[in-house]
Amino acid sequence: MRDSNLMKFKDGFLVHACDSAGGIGALKDDVLKVPVEIIARYTLRTALMEVISVGSKPLSVSAEFANDPEYVRGAIDEIRKMIERFSLSLVISTEKNFKTSQTGLGISVVGFVRNPIIGNAHKGSDVFVAGYPFVGDEVLKYEDKILSFDDFLNLRNNDDVGEMIPVGSSGIFEEAKLLARNSDLDLKIKDATWLHKSAGPSTCVVFWSYGKPEIGIPIKKIGSLE
Repeated sequence: MRDSNLMKFKDGFLVHACDSAGGIGALKDDVLKVPVEIIARYTLRTALMEVISVGSKPLSVSAEFANDPEYVRGAIDEIRKMIERFSLSLVISTEKNFKTSQTGLGISVVGFVRNPIIGNAHKGSDVFVAGYPFVGDEVLKYEDKILSFDDFLNLRNNDDVGEMIPVGSSGIFEEAKLLARNSDLDLKIKDATWLHKSAGPSTCVVFWSYGKPEIGIPIKKIGSLE
């Protein structure tokens, strides 16, 4: 019930997550003109967040570009820079046989965890959102309001935080309902339009906690699990 596969082995779980982007870049037929380095950064970030959110340690990354190597050279450099902190292995594929006029990429991340942080919420646990839902050109316009990757890591490392889910195109409300289902509880929430808005490349995360975590970033309570 997550945007990642968890495959059980004798001593734990292999976790596999991916994300993709198309029609966003600097080529002739791209719908939204953005440097390809930025697209690679947010696509990788989304897949990493999916893996790390369940408590998994990332191990390996693959990046698949439907474009020629020269065009994506800067994007590959951006990926290498982002994964240095985790000492991850990287495999890359690019399009060398055909000329393309639109940007396309997919990124996968594989990790491992002994005990996934999924479910196990108690009745009365509060549901919070860190960051704000943005998509498309909003991501660049309101970048200062997006949950940073470092703040995401700090949130995951907080002992008071239970299951957390990076929010994508389904919106905060749907991910909050998933939090409740994973713990066999009901979601009590005040409906609001912004809770249904797409969060694009995981510009925010929803999570449950036994109290409001104090980590120095804006966190908004949106409901509880009953």
